[in-house]
Amino acid sequence: MTPTPGEPGTPRQAGGAGRRWLRRPAAAGLLLLGLLAASYSLLRVSPVGIRGAVPSGPEGERAAGRMMSKASSLVAGLDRPGDWGEAFTETEANAWLAIDLPRHAPGLLAGGISSPQVRFLDRRAACSATVSYGPLSARLWAILDVTVRTDNLLAVGVDSAGLGAVPIPPGTVLRAIAARAEGAGAATEIRLLDGGPVLLVQLPGRTKTTSGEPSEYHLGGVQITPGEIVLAGTTRSLPR
Repeated sequence: MTPTPGEPGTPRQAGGAGRRWLRRPAAAGLLLLGLLAASYSLLRVSPVGIRGAVPSGPEGERAAGRMMSKASSLVAGLDRPGDWGEAFTETEANAWLAIDLPRHAPGLLAGGISSPQVRFLDRRAACSATVSYGPLSARLWAILDVTVRTDNLLAVGVDSAGLGAVPIPPGTVLRAIAARAEGAGAATEIRLLDGGPVLLVQLPGRTKTTSGEPSEYHLGGVQITPGEIVLAGTTRSLPR
């Protein structure tokens, strides 16, 4: 029917074209693929500056070796009365995560998690890893504040965290860290401190010296500066 001159088109006519476009399978499929691609791209994004350099080849092997030597020295220091401490660089830590972890301790990574990295910032540590499910993958990341409240009592807060560009609540991250810490023998508790949730990790402390004497280690400090983390403390003999 020809509309009367001056009579506007009816809403039915205008909306019908839009509905006919959506009924076309190809157009609807492209729209759906576009939405899925946009959503997936958000999961692939991670904040700038949280991924450290990962050395490879001979340089990476040497850096991973230094990490293992320092870790062994630190563990030995826990069992000897006296002061102890070690400084680990970001390069050494990432080399060990990329080379030695999958080679010697793959069970430390949960299923579907790969390519872990750390970045040491000013008083904070950024951790990230790739999470895979079938052909899909996303970057999981968190920026953590780590301090020592008292001897052997660590406080861990979440500055920010996400799966790609999708934020993750701090409590979810802290519960995951608590589960790992408890599995290693530490006691944990999540409290509201300084306006947000904080995970308190009480290290066991008790150990034995190389001669079999009972002793107790005290982690006195964790210092994080750009590119490096320093752990320091002391071990004291205990009366029998």
